[in-house]
Amino acid sequence: MISRTIQKDKPKEAVFKSLVQDYFLENPSTNEAVVTIQKSKRSDAQNRLYWYWVDILAKEVGYTKNEMHLVLADKFLPKIQFTTKGGKQISQIPSTRELNIEEFVDYICEIEMFSGEWSIKLPHNQDYKIAVYNEHTSTRSINR
Repeated sequence: MISRTIQKDKPKEAVFKSLVQDYFLENPSTNEAVVTIQKSKRSDAQNRLYWYWVDILAKEVGYTKNEMHLVLADKFLPKIQFTTKGGKQISQIPSTRELNIEEFVDYICEIEMFSGEWSIKLPHNQDYKIAVYNEHTSTRSINR
């Protein structure tokens, strides 16, 4: 996969041109390329749903919201591990802020399955539909 970062306040023509040229150079038998544009970080709906669920789980289990956040991240996110130049082993829980939309969907689905192990049913509100399925429901009524 070839990717480029496109910034709102920077020129875009050269970025798109190089993206397409590189793609066709690496895939000479392909006749078309599809460019998908998505928000690189988790959505606002994902963020709201996550912290709503973290609050529910924390109250049920007896942790603070921040403790529950760390417990979940520790359980479901791959650790950042490396050895320093001095030979010290470092292992750290990554920030959920770094997850993209798809990774965050996987993360909240893991949390939902895990909550079932504790017999805690997490609510599916409008943010759930947007966060997991990108489903937007209009609340406007149409008069005919």
